[in-house]
Amino acid sequence: MAFNFHRAAQGVVLANSHRGYSSHYPENTLPAFLGAREAGTHCIEIDIHLTADNEFVVTHDHRIDRVSTGTGFVEQMTLVQLRQFDFGIKYHPSFAGTPIPLLKEVLRWAVSNDVGLIVEIKQRRRHDEFVQHLVTLLRSMPQALSHIQLLGFNHVLTNRVKTEIPELALQVVTLERYNNQLAAVQQSNASCVCFEYEFAHVDDLRAYKQAGLGVRMYLHEVKNGMTPLEQYQHKFGYDSRPEILGWLREGLIDMLSHDDIPYLQALIEEAGLRWA
Repeated sequence: MAFNFHRAAQGVVLANSHRGYSSHYPENTLPAFLGAREAGTHCIEIDIHLTADNEFVVTHDHRIDRVSTGTGFVEQMTLVQLRQFDFGIKYHPSFAGTPIPLLKEVLRWAVSNDVGLIVEIKQRRRHDEFVQHLVTLLRSMPQALSHIQLLGFNHVLTNRVKTEIPELALQVVTLERYNNQLAAVQQSNASCVCFEYEFAHVDDLRAYKQAGLGVRMYLHEVKNGMTPLEQYQHKFGYDSRPEILGWLREGLIDMLSHDDIPYLQALIEEAGLRWA
């Protein structure tokens, strides 16, 4: 059954866990995905790279140093080399022995557990190989196509994949407010748009929904002990909560994304909506 990412009209805002339940588990690992599902979320954002031997792995950074016991660049390493390192122990010793996940493994798990995946491309080079192997993988798993939205800051690259798989849904990121915001998004063939608070305007959100697009709001990670909304108040000098709750209540947001799932769920409930 196809996964429905856009349920705002039904009073449902999906709590989208960023890199899995990454505030309580090592990010972009199977424990983080399992933890997210157990916490009640049905939608997860992940990041992918193509290895030197053309395998797709799930991790955020171009280097593995921050999240693993290894060092080096994902795109310059083989899967065998990457699987020599531990991707859990740096977060906490209880996650020792956690390997880097393969995209195909995560796709199978998502389909089996009715989870939607926002799959963000992090690839910098070897774009021809990237497109070729991703198309081959997705075509080999047709049941997974309706469970993903392919996301990227490089809209040209995401569209190269969509050209080969027209039924693939794209999500695009906007980090500015363009003169014609809706046109800029539509030119990227997106079915969903991801935005951050400081670049948002209610007129654009309404235009997205009127055009039939899905909308995802990304809330920044906790920094210096401040939640995202506290950060916005510190940065801009006013309380963003009433505005964001108003967007939610108006049905302008389909997905709310953050590292901490209970934080997301609480905001959605405060707006009088459901997250599942």
